[in-house]
Amino acid sequence: MLKNAAAIGADIGRFSFDIAVVNSGGNVISRKSVPLEPVYTKDFLITRLLKAIMDMRLSVAALGVNPICVGFSVKGFIDHQAGIVIGPDHGINGWLNVPLARIVSRVTGLPTYVGNDANMMTIAEHRFGVARNYKNVVFIGLRTTGIGGGIIIDGKLYRGVNNAGGEIGQMIINYKDGLSDKGIRGSFEHFACAAALVRRYAEISRISYTKEKKRPTAKDIFELSYKNQKSAVKAVKENAEIVGIGLANLITIFAPEIVVIGGGMAEARDSYIEMIKESAVKNSLENCRTEVRIERAQLGSNASLLGSAYYSMMRLAGNGI
Repeated sequence: MLKNAAAIGADIGRFSFDIAVVNSGGNVISRKSVPLEPVYTKDFLITRLLKAIMDMRLSVAALGVNPICVGFSVKGFIDHQAGIVIGPDHGINGWLNVPLARIVSRVTGLPTYVGNDANMMTIAEHRFGVARNYKNVVFIGLRTTGIGGGIIIDGKLYRGVNNAGGEIGQMIINYKDGLSDKGIRGSFEHFACAAALVRRYAEISRISYTKEKKRPTAKDIFELSYKNQKSAVKAVKENAEIVGIGLANLITIFAPEIVVIGGGMAEARDSYIEMIKESAVKNSLENCRTEVRIERAQLGSNASLLGSAYYSMMRLAGNGI
């Protein structure tokens, strides 16, 4: 590892991106969030990214810090060896088969690497978070519209053929119902992500939403459940049961040492995590779950930044990850 080195990590979202300078010990030296337009193109995004990298380098130079590489955390499928964003475009015009690493490296002069966002979060939790010192890890990110994931086997990130492994959210848990926007029927994310919680709450409470009466967020529903609002309590319990079933499948298949629950929904109270644990335990094989811990992620919104920065330093040093 490059001792005392620092790297730039960037996490690209749909409506904003975060950028930070992180040292090899996982300390954030400087961090910034950059908003994006509601509708924009690939070229617009890359221009903003390049400017943010330049600004960040100038900012930390005053502190005597000189980042040696750049790492990107990006949604979707990635050719991590070539640093190409394969897609899907996630509503960004032209965001398909983008040689992001080559473009950024050519302009900045810094070695640049690109990874899937859920994989970067997995790497961060494994190196700096709750999963450090474990060799066999499953990470699950419970997010607004989907579920991401990452798998570490014997200390190495599992990618599978075409770097396509770890798509935990597309695991099928109900083959007869729930056609997702990805064309998969009965997927885990269709029934368990934050949008699914909101949808189920609307069904239970029999509320019709209009422009005047906006749908609540998953956070709103959790807050209502803490106040013992019946529909919210029922929706949250059902969601925790389904999340636990998904984890039970993964526990029985991989028998990991630890399962890490991340993403926005993991910020709910301990009672939600405990319900997930109960469901996972009762729906998995005893021999597979004997040693497993199920824990909330520790790094929160910094996970993708820490993971992408650390990943880039490891790649630059010639270390596999």
